Amino acid sequence: AGVPGRGQRVTPAAGAVEGVKAVLFDLDGTLVDSLPTIADAMAEAAQMHGLDAEPEAIIPLIGAPMQILVEELFGVSVDIANAVNEDYLRLYHSSYILTTPPHAGANELIDALDDAGLRLAIVTNKRDEGARLMTHIMGWLDRFEVVHGRDSGAPKPDPEAALAVLRKMNLAPAEAAFVGDTEFDMNCGRDAGLAVVIGIAGSRDEERLRAEGATHVVRSLEEVGTVLLGAEVMR
Repeated sequence: AGVPGRGQRVTPAAGAVEGVKAVLFDLDGTLVDSLPTIADAMAEAAQMHGLDAEPEAIIPLIGAPMQILVEELFGVSVDIANAVNEDYLRLYHSSYILTTPPHAGANELIDALDDAGLRLAIVTNKRDEGARLMTHIMGWLDRFEVVHGRDSGAPKPDPEAALAVLRKMNLAPAEAAFVGDTEFDMNCGRDAGLAVVIGIAGSRDEERLRAEGATHVVRSLEEVGTVLLGAEVMR
């Protein structure tokens, strides 16, 4: 499979969704293959506080703000959850983030959407600093018009996370698509009234994603491009 060459302006093909001018992406687990490194960093931070969890038990919970994840996983107080989260952030930003790769097809999809004239934004529950750092490490800062972390407002699944970004872009919800991999993304996109909500099956299965608001469920970023641009463009 391939995509048009960089700088080659393309027109969405037959089968593509119509009327979409912008695509809002989740970051962790959607554009970057960060769930394993996040889980490893969280497991290490938890151990520093006498809490044990296998990374495999952490991955299905990723998507919520990390303090909430810690509270739910370990049943600890808010103070302990905040302390674990601070150690997690220190560990993750100092080492784990540097070993996080993009998901297969991420760069190609970003190129194809850009060449089709679609505007791009990130809506993540990462702290703003971490979101911008990850986007910088991936070489994407100049590709995304807005990078919106949870310090910028209400976190997903609150639809305000998406609506705040659309206001910055001067776009209506009916002019945008949301792409993510968790129920937090699906709920956010659905409740914000976005035209298209694409769920990438993996950490959550197709049935769960559809129940939580996905209008389309795919299994790869290339398939995201097929939904948004049509099969001919992504061939």
